[in-house]
Amino acid sequence: MRIGAHVSMAKGFPSVFDNIKSVGGNCAQIFSHSPRGWKFKDVQKVEEFRERYKKEDIKPIVIHNSYLVNLASLDKELHKKSMENMRKEFETAEILGIDYINIHPGSNKDVKIGLKRIVQSLNSIETKAYLLLENTASGIGSEFENLMYIIENITIKCGVTLDTCHAYAAGYDIVSSLDNVLDEFDSIIGLEKLKLIHLNDSKFELGSKRDRHEHIGLGKIEIEGFRNFINHPPSCKIFPRFWKHLWMRDEVLRRT
Repeated sequence: MRIGAHVSMAKGFPSVFDNIKSVGGNCAQIFSHSPRGWKFKDVQKVEEFRERYKKEDIKPIVIHNSYLVNLASLDKELHKKSMENMRKEFETAEILGIDYINIHPGSNKDVKIGLKRIVQSLNSIETKAYLLLENTASGIGSEFENLMYIIENITIKCGVTLDTCHAYAAGYDIVSSLDNVLDEFDSIIGLEKLKLIHLNDSKFELGSKRDRHEHIGLGKIEIEGFRNFINHPPSCKIFPRFWKHLWMRDEVLRRT
């Protein structure tokens, strides 16, 4: 099983390997730049990173895109910045030899218009990287059908990241009906498209539509919900799982 975390690369991209090993992980997620800003720094220590990525059993490493990006926006300036950011992110991934980039689909009051805008945006980008669409707590991406619409209509290789907090907030009962949720996912998208799981607890109740993460085991999903994911049948154990709140990790593993 691949279990990792979102870790810092503030000391350079190669530091990712030591950071994730220090918490016992064997895969990792990073920001390639500040997720709250548009500016990218020059990519440095490329050869060292690529060499370690080749040798270390830390796979995959996934880049999580900026929170500011909104490919569904009709605001010309915001959309322009979003597209520039996406192209730079794909360029960074190619330089480092990273295959996966995780993004939030974007937001628009009109879901249909937003989805078409996302498709149009992504189809204007050429990349060898594999795009991961993360499900959302509300709006575009909160329903599996939204994600499938994007996947079916873009030319970029694309899969899905399932965030447990977002799924729970969107109304998918992953605590008491995980098999049913995965069956629904399989019927709409296909489990072969599920490439990554973000393990996050939720501050709010099932179907709240509120994206507020809580430390693992302290929210509404509780230990039982994460026990379901960790101990799910082998067909789902191939998906990497990332913990964003590490201090509860050992307790969850001990109790599952």
